[in-house]
Amino acid sequence: MDYIGSKLKLNNWIFEIINKHIDHPEKMFFLDACSGSGSVSKYAIKAGYQVISNDSMKFSSTIINGSVGLTKTQYNTALEKINKFNSINQGIDGYFYTNFCDESSPPRFYFTAKNARLIDLIRKEIDFTNDLKIRDYLLYCGLEAISRVSNTAGVQAAFLKKYKDRAKNTFKLVNENITEGSVSVFNRDILSLLKDKEFRTKYQEDILYIDPPYNQRQYGPNYHLYETFVRNDNPQTKGLTGLRNWKNESYSNFCVKKNCLQFLKSIIDNSTAKLIFISYNSDGILHEKEIKTNFPTVKIHERDQRRFKSDTSETRTYNDKKLIEYLFEIQKK
Repeated sequence: MDYIGSKLKLNNWIFEIINKHIDHPEKMFFLDACSGSGSVSKYAIKAGYQVISNDSMKFSSTIINGSVGLTKTQYNTALEKINKFNSINQGIDGYFYTNFCDESSPPRFYFTAKNARLIDLIRKEIDFTNDLKIRDYLLYCGLEAISRVSNTAGVQAAFLKKYKDRAKNTFKLVNENITEGSVSVFNRDILSLLKDKEFRTKYQEDILYIDPPYNQRQYGPNYHLYETFVRNDNPQTKGLTGLRNWKNESYSNFCVKKNCLQFLKSIIDNSTAKLIFISYNSDGILHEKEIKTNFPTVKIHERDQRRFKSDTSETRTYNDKKLIEYLFEIQKK
C-alpha cells in the first residue's frame, strides 16, 4: 500500500542488528510503538517474538489485527465475502462519493465517481460482519484496494488534477496475505500507553522499537482516506482537500521540533525495555549529534537509503543530498 516510511525493505537489516542481542525471541516482548503499515510487527511475529503493536492511527491497528492470526475458517469466510463484493457492479451515493470524487461538491479527484460509489457500498457491507477478526481483515483488504485506485502522489494530503492510469481501474478487493501467530494491538499515543496502569498490569516490554515520523508533516493529513474508511464516522471535511479533524486523533509531538526530543526521552524513560531501537534518517527533525549528546551510550547503525520521489516530473527540483537511514541502538541499565 502507499505508505511513506514503511520498513518492508529494511526489515532484514533492522532485525539482523536486533537479533544479535537475543537468544530466545519467544521469551521476549517486542513493542512496535509506531506500527504504521505493520511490516515490522509482522516480521517480529515471524521471528518468534511476543509482539505488542501500537499506533495512534486507527487504520494501522486495524491492519495488524486483521492480517495476523486468522483461523482457516475465518479466512475462508472472508474470501466468500470478498467474492460477493467483487461481483457488485454498481455502488451507492455515500460519504466517499459525496466528498472524494469528481462529482463531489466541491470536486475532489481522489477517486472516480464509480470507484467512490463502490467504496461506499462495500464499506457499508463490511459492517454487517460480526466477527471482529474477519471484519478487520476485510477492512485491511479494503485499504489495500483504496491504495491501488487512489489518485494521489503517494500521500493523501492532496489529489492530482487529472486521473492517472491506476485511478481508472475498478475498485476491487483481493485476498491479502495473512501472518500466522498472535499479536496484542493498541491504538494509542505511545507515551500514554506506556503510562497506562491497566497496560502495565499485563505487559512489560523487553524490546522497544520506535519508527516515528521524521519531519514536520503529520501522518493525519497524509493518510486521512485510510483513517476515514476504517473509522466510517463520516467526519465533516475541511478545506480544498477534504481533511478530517486529525489533530484530535493522531497529532504527534515527533513532528514538532521543540517537543520531539523531550517526547522521545519520556517514552524511553517510561518503557520497561532495556533494549531500545529507533529508526530515523538524516533528513529528520533530530540530528545525529543531538542523539549522541542526549544518549551518550547510543550505537549508531547506518546505511544509504533511496530518497522517495512523489512523481517523475523532469521540471521538479529534488533534494540531491545523500540520504542516510539510521538505526539508533540504546541500552538502558
